[in-house]
Amino acid sequence: ASASEEQAQVAREVDRNLVNIRDLSLQTSAGANQTSAASQELSRLAVDLNSMVGRFKV
Repeated sequence: ASASEEQAQVAREVDRNLVNIRDLSLQTSAGANQTSAASQELSRLAVDLNSMVGRFKV
């Protein structure tokens, strides 16, 4: 293969890798958002549970 064909192949591979990085970054961001939402819900549930436990008398 000529040098220009090799360069074109490398450029295509770099492009594919950049697209993969972008896709993985988007997935990571979505996962982080889901984790944040779940953490907030867990915190709310912990507050509710603490309130309910506080109603018990020994």
